[in-house]
Amino acid sequence: MIKNFNKLHLAVYIVAFAFSLIVFFYIEPSSTFSTLLMIKLSQMYALTAISLLYLALLNNPFIKTFQNFPINNMYQIANPAIVVAALYFALLHASFAFFGELGGFNGLFYLGSTYLFGVTLSFTALIVLSLMAALTFKKVARKIPSKFRAIIPTLSYLAGILTIIHALTLGGDFTTLSSTIPQIMFSAAAFLFILLAYQFDLALTKKFTFYPRFGVVLLIVIIFVIGGIYFLISPSSSNLSFNIHAAHIALAKQIQQQQQQGTSSVFTTFSNIPGLDGDRTKRYTASFNNPDGVMPKTDTTLSFKIYDADSGSVVPLLKVLYAKIMHIVIVDSSLTYFSHIHPTQIGDEFDVTTQFPHDGQYRIYITFQPYGGIEQQVGFTQDVGNAQNPTTSTQPLDKNMTKTFGKYEVTLDMHGGLNAQAMSIGQQTISFTIRDAVTKKPITTLKPYLAAFGHLTMINEKTYYFIHVHPYSLTIPPPNSNGGPTVDFLPIGIYGAFKPGIYRMFAEFNPDNNLFTADYTVKVN
Repeated sequence: MIKNFNKLHLAVYIVAFAFSLIVFFYIEPSSTFSTLLMIKLSQMYALTAISLLYLALLNNPFIKTFQNFPINNMYQIANPAIVVAALYFALLHASFAFFGELGGFNGLFYLGSTYLFGVTLSFTALIVLSLMAALTFKKVARKIPSKFRAIIPTLSYLAGILTIIHALTLGGDFTTLSSTIPQIMFSAAAFLFILLAYQFDLALTKKFTFYPRFGVVLLIVIIFVIGGIYFLISPSSSNLSFNIHAAHIALAKQIQQQQQQGTSSVFTTFSNIPGLDGDRTKRYTASFNNPDGVMPKTDTTLSFKIYDADSGSVVPLLKVLYAKIMHIVIVDSSLTYFSHIHPTQIGDEFDVTTQFPHDGQYRIYITFQPYGGIEQQVGFTQDVGNAQNPTTSTQPLDKNMTKTFGKYEVTLDMHGGLNAQAMSIGQQTISFTIRDAVTKKPITTLKPYLAAFGHLTMINEKTYYFIHVHPYSLTIPPPNSNGGPTVDFLPIGIYGAFKPGIYRMFAEFNPDNNLFTADYTVKVN
């Protein structure tokens, strides 16, 4: 018996370790080692940990209910090893999520209350799971007082509940409760609770002669299960989500749906999203001094004022948005020149002095967020020197996605090509990997620039439509932290659906505080 016990446990450990390697090497070639890869790995390891924890919790009620099931003996013998395997995958998930995505303990200071709540729950569940795993080893179990040993099996169900709440709060596979994985989890949990209720009713029947034979607890659980099924198949479940990016995606879809219906206002509040914690019905305008007689390579002061579009009143107070109160992006008409600068506020005016490198027409984009409103984008044109017949963009599409910019080699990964519809609703990522141009070693010393490890701007070469693409990670990195070699971006059509066309990309990175811009010409289908 002991020999079979040890063999079965060893088999479970070997299968668990082999599966973890298979998952890693299956996912790793499909994505550079980046935040996106860490997210994929942490999701797969989390799902595996939850599945194994479920099997461990199901063991006792299943065997008691189905006493003649053929594999009950193997199931019972393997259960301690299943608990240890569940802890193994939970630790893998925690490592990639906490140290990879979050950046370790320093990242905790930049999390919102919802994220902190989810992390606290998962940490508590991990402690309980560790105690469960420790009890599977007799030498360890003997050192734990008997009172605590009796409590831990009961706490195991608490670990399961906390894990489910953690998944609903932060899980990338739980963007909607009506999707496949949440439905599978609900079905599995319902089956477990039904078995537990049945066993509880049996125990009460044996203890109390007056207890009803039909099973009161089982009836209550079945009523709740039926209610849960009704909720999952109802339209309201498709709108409920706790994913960190779900609010962005939902807002993008809502705006585009309203545009198709001929309306433009959005009344749903998503107060936890940077740049969108305000009234989306409020509109603002901006004035630009548009100086005359501007010549190339000459200091020129650009001045802006912000106004409430309804009242015409000057708006002097702006929020700090990505480390600055206002961002100014300047490009020439050929989209070969790119400049990202920031003005100084003087009274109710926002001024910056800059130089334009050559004759021609320039596009000036400003982004800002007034108190009470959401992030705004306004564009202007500025003539410099001889601006007649301004040139247009003639850059060919980049075929080689690996290019060198000074000391750095950058590889662009569009994950199969860009699609306007997928980009608009947050279903496509854009990744940049930075290496040393000479040694080809990955750069892992990207420093935060404007509260992120990278910034990406896309401009349509025909319409000059401007897109500021936000980094995939919404967590603001600590000032002295390191990132890289890959930075992932998540385009979302918050201001409307993206249009197909040829776009110029300008990606800004700050390795070792050596800021540089990587530019590409790409097609959005």
